Amino acid sequence: KLDFAAGLEEALGHFWALEQNLDDKNAELALIHATHPIAELYDAMKPQLKSVNLDGEVEDILIGLKTKATIDVSRSQAQDAIDDGKEVVAIARTAVVGSYWSNSVESQLYQMSTLLETSIAEYAEAVEDGVIGEMAEFQDGSAFVWRSQVIFNEIKSDLPSHEVEEIEELYEELESAYDARVDPSEVATLTNGILHEYDEIRAEKLEFAAGLEETLGHFWALEQNLDDKNAELALIHATHPIAELYDAMKPQLKSVNLDGEVEDILIGLKTKATIDVSRSQAQDAIDDGKEVVAIARTAVVGSYWSNSVESQLYQMSTLLETSIAEYAEAVEDGVIGEMAEFQDGSAFVWRSQVIFNEIKSDLPSHEVEEIEELYEELESAYDARVDPSEVETLAGGIIHEISEILGEESEEAELQTYVDEIRELLTQAKQEYQNGDSDLALSLATKAYLDNYEFLEGPLIEAGERELMVEVEIMLREELRGMMKSGASVSEVNSQIDAILIKMDTVEVVVPEFGTIAMMILAVAIIGSILFASKSRLMTVKPF
Repeated sequence: KLDFAAGLEEALGHFWALEQNLDDKNAELALIHATHPIAELYDAMKPQLKSVNLDGEVEDILIGLKTKATIDVSRSQAQDAIDDGKEVVAIARTAVVGSYWSNSVESQLYQMSTLLETSIAEYAEAVEDGVIGEMAEFQDGSAFVWRSQVIFNEIKSDLPSHEVEEIEELYEELESAYDARVDPSEVATLTNGILHEYDEIRAEKLEFAAGLEETLGHFWALEQNLDDKNAELALIHATHPIAELYDAMKPQLKSVNLDGEVEDILIGLKTKATIDVSRSQAQDAIDDGKEVVAIARTAVVGSYWSNSVESQLYQMSTLLETSIAEYAEAVEDGVIGEMAEFQDGSAFVWRSQVIFNEIKSDLPSHEVEEIEELYEELESAYDARVDPSEVETLAGGIIHEISEILGEESEEAELQTYVDEIRELLTQAKQEYQNGDSDLALSLATKAYLDNYEFLEGPLIEAGERELMVEVEIMLREELRGMMKSGASVSEVNSQIDAILIKMDTVEVVVPEFGTIAMMILAVAIIGSILFASKSRLMTVKPF
């Protein structure tokens, strides 16, 4: 659907370039853009057009542009032919792509991205040493940038304001770059900047959705503990969504006026979903929670990023990655030391499997079989309280299969990435808190903990640094977030963040998996110690 829609967008770009050349009375270039849609795009779209009996009509109109939209006829006659082309594009969009895939913000962002990626290649083919060698390709690149900007202007009111400002500035710079015939590398950098903002918007949507999935996992664990009449663990899972997840999601919930409703319902679980009330009353409170999760998903994430197979595979992967960290924190030597974390890991595996069962009919059969076997082994591993490394291998196997399906590289993120991300998020949090946006600062600090530090806890334990792991966890999860919630002074928050960043320097050195960078730091430290010790000995040795 999206690929077909992208072809239509490129056709509209060619129509625009055709109009410009007709106005300039450039017969040669007008002819090129009149024939490009039929010569370059139609063949790729023909099977889908044929499926809705539009192939003949579209072909006739596009072929007709060659003789009907030229400088040999009046400008109004040429425009009539182009307008016929635009009309048939609209008909094809409705018949093949459909209303949702045509009009949703998510799919239009995809169209923007596709047009911009194509424009980079066109410009690179057209310009060398500040000179346009291939004018048709230059105009293609310009037309696709123009069309992407038309789409952007139609949807920007539905996008985060910060990203909108960044994209608008980049479009201005990109237009100037085209005018100046700059080196293709500069155009690629600016265009990729817009694509990066698109990725940021996408990442925000998927991260928010991941928080909702973890919330549903906690609801499931809450239900299990209510059935077992385990008041202590039921309370933990009733409070986890509001204590650990809500802060990260609050800014986006606030943008759609859902923060108050979600907060009230999640806070209410603490008293409404307990063993002190009837099981049906508790379930009513949980069901209210599930309902508000569904509302938030629709309002913030949107239909495409909620329901597409690709985004659901991403949710599976995120849940499984988090489950690895939870299990590593919970189990040691075959004994569950932290039952709440053990249940978190189990709940996130369960939720990932629910998603898998909903989408497996759309996945390649070989990968489905592999994933089903791995889930069976993973369930047995949890039951047997195996070493965390075994759980990591099995869950990692499922993540690998997901990467295969998505066509991504299967390399796991290096631990260094988590440290770097924590530093970046905390630095941003410091700035936002200083600017007075405590909600956004709290969200960033929460992401530093949940999306990054959680994945360092297991390696720190394995490195024999449990005390350091707990110390940093408390500093980040409890103390820093507590300060932000209670409205502590900017200087107090800055001091706490600075202290955490110093601790992250220690974390970076003590975990061997960080590789060469950490080893270099360690080597420098050792050399420094040796030099200091040698200098000290020289200073204390007395002459004969």
